[in-house]
Amino acid sequence: MRVPLLHAPQVFFKATGRTGPGRATASVALVLDPARREVRCAVGAIAPMPLRPLEAEAWIASLIEWDADRKLAPEACAAFGEYVAAACIPDPAPPADGTEPAALPPAVLHLRRTVAVLARRALGRALS
Repeated sequence: MRVPLLHAPQVFFKATGRTGPGRATASVALVLDPARREVRCAVGAIAPMPLRPLEAEAWIASLIEWDADRKLAPEACAAFGEYVAAACIPDPAPPADGTEPAALPPAVLHLRRTVAVLARRALGRALS
C-alpha cells in the first residue's frame, strides 16, 4: 500500500493515566491540508476504532483563511474542541416517555473534557 507524503502540519496528542508509555485514555490526531483546504481529525482510544468528527472538520475548515496566515480566534479553537468531543461522546438520547435523559457519568464527562482539550490544543499547534 502506498501512502502519499503530505507536506502539511500534522499533530498527535494523547492523554494517559500516568507518565511514560502506556495505554492512552484518549488521543487526537489532526492534519491541516492546505492543498485541499481540509482539516482532518481522528479521535482514538475512546471507542473500538478511531472516530472522525466530519462535521467539526468541515466547520473549522470553513473558518480558516487558507490564503492568509491561517490564524483563528482562541474561541474558535475552543469551540472546535467542544464540537469534536460532543461528536465523539454524545449526550444520551431522551427517553421515549418524555422524561429528562440521564446525565453522563462523571468518568464520561471527564473523558469528554479530555477529548475537547486535546482537540483544541492539536488545532492550535497545527495552526501555529
